[in-house]
Amino acid sequence: MLLILAMALARHRRFPHSVIFAFLLAEILLLNGIIAVNGAASNPFNAVLLVPVILAFMWLPRIPALFVWLLSVSVQLAQLIPFSALDNAHGGMSDHFESMIISFIITSAIIAIVTLYFKYQLSQREAAIQQLRERQLRNEQLLAIGTAAAQLTHEVATPVQSAQLLLEEGIEQLPATPEWLLSLQEQFNRVHNKLTDWRLIAEDIRTQRSHHFKPVKLWSEIKYLMSIARPETKIDWHKSNLDDSGELIADRTLLPALTSIIVNACDAAAETPAPKVSVSTQWVNKQWQIKIKNTSLPLNEQTMKELGQRLMPSPEGHGIGAAVSNATIEKFNGKVSWFWESECLATLVTLPGSQTEQEPGSRAETYE
Repeated sequence: MLLILAMALARHRRFPHSVIFAFLLAEILLLNGIIAVNGAASNPFNAVLLVPVILAFMWLPRIPALFVWLLSVSVQLAQLIPFSALDNAHGGMSDHFESMIISFIITSAIIAIVTLYFKYQLSQREAAIQQLRERQLRNEQLLAIGTAAAQLTHEVATPVQSAQLLLEEGIEQLPATPEWLLSLQEQFNRVHNKLTDWRLIAEDIRTQRSHHFKPVKLWSEIKYLMSIARPETKIDWHKSNLDDSGELIADRTLLPALTSIIVNACDAAAETPAPKVSVSTQWVNKQWQIKIKNTSLPLNEQTMKELGQRLMPSPEGHGIGAAVSNATIEKFNGKVSWFWESECLATLVTLPGSQTEQEPGSRAETYE
């Protein structure tokens, strides 16, 4: 009551734990002193002593709350001393007082356990809501990035096609085509192919169309793309228990997501004195697993938890790419986890497999 009155006078301002703890201790001692001189355990208002216990387990951490409960129980037990000495004078009433105090102890313990249980449930619910908010924020940020990327692709496609046509006309008109012009045309062809791939990916996302992927084919394409994206990085490739029996159902964003994770690992390894990157894959329990291990600069525990969960600046190579890749893998019911293994940063990607035969009515198509 003293605490509630103080909070009401302070316009419900939340006090620090130390102030709440001091108020509850004072309230327990004051109430027990008043009740002790007014009938002790036989006082009908003895149940009011449960209020400080409830407030302690609601607003204090477990250890201080447990101390408040133990103090309340100890003061109650101390009230039995005069009655045990004067048992005959009170006509054997000490047994009744003992039963009253024991009932108080049991009731307060049950209330404490129930309060702690509901407090735990609320904390779990709040953590889930916070995680949902962070995921929604990440999705909104990724949506903004995707919208900007799609707009940029649309704006770049026309000048790229025009430049490619001009190059083709120049090559046809020149009697002897210089080598640098052929190289320039090759680079424009690569840009044109990338724009075409991006349009196909955007079309898959818009129509929610998925494809059947063979892990063996994906593995070969990942190795080929990495040889183009990071030719200067030496990557150790390891394949085990991988054949054509397994299948994955996803859209065309799967391959760029997997490639981006490996690119991040290569970039992180490049920041270390002895760069090392290894990629291994296997098919285990109808799941396709890819493990990427790379040397990396030290990362604290908080950064490890936030990898792939939010957009954050990171010179180690884990920022927007990790968040986009993680969101893409999660979209296909997969999981990406980061941990330390043999003094290297390991990234484990797990994707659920599917039946080899396509289910009736499925929108998944065979990817070639």
